Amino acid sequence: MKMLNGLSLVVLLVVAILLGLRSCTLKVRPGEVGVLTEEWGQGLVEEDYGPGFHLDLGPLHSWAVFDTTVQSLSMVAKSPEGALQVKSADGATVTMDITIKFHIKQGECWSLRKELGTGDSYKTKVRNESLDALRDVFGGMTTEDFYIPEKREEKAALTKTALSKRLDVLHVHLVDILVRDVSFEESYEQRIKEGAVATQQAEVNAALRNAAFYRGETQKVEAESTAKVTVINQGLEKTRRELTSDNEVKIAKIQADSERYVIEQRADADLFAAEKEATALLLVKNAEAQAKELLQTSLQGSGAKNLIALEAARNLQLTTFTLSTLDTDLLDIGKLAEKLGSLSVK
Repeated sequence: MKMLNGLSLVVLLVVAILLGLRSCTLKVRPGEVGVLTEEWGQGLVEEDYGPGFHLDLGPLHSWAVFDTTVQSLSMVAKSPEGALQVKSADGATVTMDITIKFHIKQGECWSLRKELGTGDSYKTKVRNESLDALRDVFGGMTTEDFYIPEKREEKAALTKTALSKRLDVLHVHLVDILVRDVSFEESYEQRIKEGAVATQQAEVNAALRNAAFYRGETQKVEAESTAKVTVINQGLEKTRRELTSDNEVKIAKIQADSERYVIEQRADADLFAAEKEATALLLVKNAEAQAKELLQTSLQGSGAKNLIALEAARNLQLTTFTLSTLDTDLLDIGKLAEKLGSLSVK
């Protein structure tokens, strides 16, 4: 029984110690930084205390905990602070929905605590610096410029550069500036829209005029091209006719030369044939004359009787006759001729 009582006392003592330690410590969560002030010692400790448990001795220690995650400063119509209103360069009131992203710089929470105090007081300073920077830069834009996204983005980049320098002094890092919406006074916005429509209509009219001009230029080019094609075709036709005429002349000349050559060759051939025929005829006449002359000569001598006997032999028409071989030697042609009237051959 005494042992149980002793164990209970030990447990109670441990619990009391743990509770005491718990009450003497501070828990810093992830995404937070603690800044310590020693009230009865050196004062503000120039150090950032990260996530974990840190000694907190009640009246001797004062702790300030800061959120080091990315914070949002919203200047929109539904926020408590309302949207940002800027006067444009031409005097119009422009309402802008803007969100600014920022966070406390690493290792500088204690400096922020020292210069700006505890809690969210530094956020008020961040808002004021943001308003000044935004109005300085965007206030230089004309109303028409706000309608152009590229120009808004260009001014947002300039604002980011200017605001970064302002927040650096506050130990705050600027992440980005987001321009979400832009609106204008209803009457002025209507005038802007009408002006924009008029400008667009003027551009449309100019485009139509340019289209008509280029359409005319196109038709002019087409007409010139057609005329050039016609001239080229006419030139080609003329050349074709000239070539055809030249060819016809050449063909006619060739044909005439050919016919003349044929005629000349035929004439030469006819002349040659006539000459040869005349020569042959002359030779025939001469031969006939010579034959007659020889005939006459033969008729005038002993040869005449032989010729007559030969002719008589040719004219004999004997059918059947009896010839005695005793009186006639058939192999003696000379005697046979004498009997027919020819002279004896000595």
